[in-house]
Amino acid sequence: MGDDTQDQGSVRLAVVDDHRAISKGVPEGLAPFLDLVVPVVRVLTVDELLAEASEFDVVVLDVWLADHSEPQENVGRLRERGWNVVMYTGELRPAVLGRCLQAGANGLVGKHEEWAVLAEAVQVAATGGVFMNVDWASAVEAMTLDSVPELSPREREVIELYAAGLPLKSVARRLAIAEETAREHLKRVRRKYQAVGRSADTKTDLYRRAVEDGHLPAPDGSCD
Repeated sequence: MGDDTQDQGSVRLAVVDDHRAISKGVPEGLAPFLDLVVPVVRVLTVDELLAEASEFDVVVLDVWLADHSEPQENVGRLRERGWNVVMYTGELRPAVLGRCLQAGANGLVGKHEEWAVLAEAVQVAATGGVFMNVDWASAVEAMTLDSVPELSPREREVIELYAAGLPLKSVARRLAIAEETAREHLKRVRRKYQAVGRSADTKTDLYRRAVEDGHLPAPDGSCD
């Protein structure tokens, strides 16, 4: 595979990952398989990358970053710049990955995979293609499921803060909205979950749904 991919041209690559060891290791792991333009840009956040003057063929992007940015919004911002995106992550929840695909990601590769798999995904993405694997198929299936309700950006903000433990009054203050407005958003979220047959009546229920659907990181930290 290595000779075939190298013949297809150099790749201008960027890596966005808040684990420095991983961001350093990605270019080294891909080097035997791809002709990478060096130096490869490595940053901790999408904001940092967007501030770069360089252009890129592919951005290898972790799903969850330390700045608590929304995964799908990160993908969308990179795609708006015309950059192809490969998600490189330990995140396993299809609902989370499905939103990244909806935002325009070209492929999904688990951090447990061999370097050759990530290299293939990068090469496919560099030409604007979509790297289709089992993770991709699961995420696509999740996008079509009726059991995952579509929440508005504000509803996601409310459920993230409230389910994480903040009182509703604090949620409203944090979002600079009226407490009654926050309560109405919360009611809409609960109705949406009720409509798809998933109870969200209690704060504990909401926390579970928020974790299951990727609005909050998994508590064991396994989705870095």
